[in-house]
This record gives sequence, structure tokens and C-alpha cells, in this order.
Amino acid sequence: MSVTPKAIRRFCMLSGALLATLALATSVSAAAPFPAATPVVSDDLTPNPSGKVAEPADDVAHPGVTTEWWYASFMDPASLRQFVVAIFTAPVPMVAATMMYADGTSPVSRSAQVPVPFAGDPHGGPVADGQPGVRTSGGEISYDRARHAYHVRLNSSVRGDVWLDRGQLPGATGIIDLRNQGQWMGWTSPVATSTVTGWVQMPNGQPIDVTGWRGYHDHNWGNFTMVDQAADGWEWGLSHEPDGGASIIGGLVRRGGQWTGAVVDVRPGGTRVCTSSTLSLTDWVSGPTPLSGSTFALPGTITATCGPRERYHFTKTFHLTEPVVADEGVLAASFEAPYTTVPDSHGMFEHIRSLLARIEQAQR
Repeated sequence: MSVTPKAIRRFCMLSGALLATLALATSVSAAAPFPAATPVVSDDLTPNPSGKVAEPADDVAHPGVTTEWWYASFMDPASLRQFVVAIFTAPVPMVAATMMYADGTSPVSRSAQVPVPFAGDPHGGPVADGQPGVRTSGGEISYDRARHAYHVRLNSSVRGDVWLDRGQLPGATGIIDLRNQGQWMGWTSPVATSTVTGWVQMPNGQPIDVTGWRGYHDHNWGNFTMVDQAADGWEWGLSHEPDGGASIIGGLVRRGGQWTGAVVDVRPGGTRVCTSSTLSLTDWVSGPTPLSGSTFALPGTITATCGPRERYHFTKTFHLTEPVVADEGVLAASFEAPYTTVPDSHGMFEHIRSLLARIEQAQR
């Protein structure tokens, strides 16, 4: 199958993580009827037997799945700029990257004349070697066994060479059943937080030294596609914290508003994973999309607590610092919107809802 520019653009608009970058850089379609908020309705409190602390062995490719991508982000604690790259192998092979906080003062430009820097390039498919990470003609996210560290190298229109090699700590691994049309999603975060060494360069830009920035890497795969409305959405957030640790909330909202997901406490002394949790979304704020002016309500406070049958018992709370909204009609989201957990932390959160879920919420 040939990959045309039109196909790439369509794929970016309809694929989870990449929807963020294109939606912030291109025109936004007409908004759905907006409820004042899109909370969860219930929580699945059954512990997930597939959940555990992540390791590189969980990070291998899964040929034959509907959707698969490897993701890395590097965040500057000083300016809060954030570089994000995703290497997709399914359904369309491509490397995509964006630089958030491009002007150093706000997450995205509110002006159509100054779009968020974005790059998207096809690649020739992954190398089938059975090793952790992904290697393609356009770039790679690979695990170096000798250094016990991940290495990101990019050689498409976006370039870079970054090691996640200082203070790297693992997150969680697990598989979620959407309980709809046989769809399921796998997720592993072998690097929940780290301090990185290296550089990145957007097209037509200058090299940016990211040494000292905090780094994250995860990998998503499965038989799912958010655009078919088989799930109401997802909640995913990461906060890099000053002690070298991190906090993570990650999971899906099934049809009917049921939350199913994990809450993860990452410390230099060890990682704790609760595979079931309660989720509270409160203090709603309406954020405008950068170009269309339509709004999507974001939770100002997001709190996840370990379920009652978990080994551990802790709570994580994320606080919104600035609403960043993308609305493509079929999906609306706060992609990599800035949130914090504890003082001097810096992180992001994605609150995503499908068109069908928003319509149903407005009618409740």
C-alpha cells in the first residue's frame, strides 16, 4: 500500500497521540454539543491480573495488531517546553513529532499564523528482530542492554539523538479489555521518568540541547481505535517530581462512562502499581481550542485512589495549570495539557472523550 500525504494527514487526525499535534496546527471541525463536564460514571474495582511493574521485555512489537506505537517525551523543568515523538507501525507506519510550549511562554500559540511545530514522515516498516523498542528507517526507540537505558534516534525530517540514561525508573504494564466489539489495549511504560542527555531538531529549526530535561517512554498496542467510538475516552497523566520519582494515572473509560485504569507511584526506592482505582474529576474549566474558539471542559483536579482490593493504598492528584484543548469533532481532548502533582513538579494530562460520549453526557 502506498502512503500518500493525504493518507498521512487523515491518519494523524484520527490516531490517538498524533491527533494532538495535527489538531493544534490545523483547522478544527465543528464542535459537538458540549456538556459542562464529562466525568466518569462508575469505577471497575476488579484488580487487573495483567498489571505489573514494567520492564524492557514488555516493550517488544506485536505484529498483527490494529494499532501500535512507541512514544517518548522530554520536558524541560525550567521552561516547561516539551518535545514529543511517536513512532507508529500500525495502522500506518510513520514518525511524528511536535514541540509544545514553542514560544517558551504558553503551551500552544493561539494564532493560526504561528502553528505548533510538527513533523510527520512515513517509514518503511519496523525491523522484525524481537528486541525491546522499535527500529525503522525514520527513527528508533531502542533499549541498550549494556547501558540499561533507552536510546531515541531520529533521522527523518525531525532529527535527534537522546539517551534516557540517568535516574531511569519503571512505570507499569497491563492490558485493558474495552468489553466492546472484542477491542483491547496494551500499555507499558518502561521509563516512567529519567533525566536525559542529547539533542533534538525540528524541521527548519536549530538543534535544541535537551540534556538535563526529564524523559518518559511508553508503548501502546492492541486491537482498538478510538475513532470508532467503542470507548468513551481515556485518562492518562504523568508528573515528573523533584525527588526523581513520578506519578502516573492511566486507563480507559468504557462505553457508559466506566473507568478502568491504574494509578502508579514511582520512587527511587521502587515502583508501586495499583491495577484498579477510583477516579474523581472535579473543578471543571472550559478551555478554548486554539483556532476554532469552541470549548471543551477539562477537569481542574484529577484524583485516583488505589482500589480496595489492591496491595497498596495511595492517592495521586493532578492539578491543571493551563487548559490546552484540541477538538476534531470525533474526539475532543486535552492533549499533553500541563498539570502538576506536588510543588516543583511538572507534568501533563490527557482527558479525552468521544463524540458519542459527549452527546450522551449532555443528555444525562
